[in-house]
Amino acid sequence: MEPPSWPARFSRLRQLFWLFFLLTVAYMIWVRYYLSPLSSDEIVQFEIAKTAGKAQAIIDNWRITGKYELGIKSTYFAYIFMLLYTLAIALGCRFISACTGNEIMIKGGRGFAWLIVIATGCDIVENIALSHTLQGPIYQWNVSLAYNLARVKFSIVIVCLLFVFTCSLYWAIGKLAGEKR
Repeated sequence: MEPPSWPARFSRLRQLFWLFFLLTVAYMIWVRYYLSPLSSDEIVQFEIAKTAGKAQAIIDNWRITGKYELGIKSTYFAYIFMLLYTLAIALGCRFISACTGNEIMIKGGRGFAWLIVIATGCDIVENIALSHTLQGPIYQWNVSLAYNLARVKFSIVIVCLLFVFTCSLYWAIGKLAGEKR
């Protein structure tokens, strides 16, 4: 049996990208409402607390405002989100770069698809550190680990999304200029 043709692979890539993109967006919307009144901004502030004192202040505030249990739940929901955003961004890098028809962009898409996996690895370790911080004694080591891995993760995610945006612009300009692809 021979491997599927490029048009068949491209069609499958497109389907998977849109499926995981829509699942990721739907999950983000659902989690936002489920965890309300805890906001994603508050979760990010906890991720980048940087010091044990600031992490303690956030946890204390969550306990006073009744958000502490939601904070714990958010660490569990994060694992599902990690899977979804990783697949959506990796497939986006592959699919949108393939749309350009440019071999350099296509190769870059493969590289960026793997780069987002590294971000997810950082996110997993960060989430474990956050869970330990939320549910046990607060150690500066866990807070610092979460802070630094969050910075790496967010940087990689931003770079990958910028790559997808760049490929989208490249593709759109080519279409407007009448290039075939």
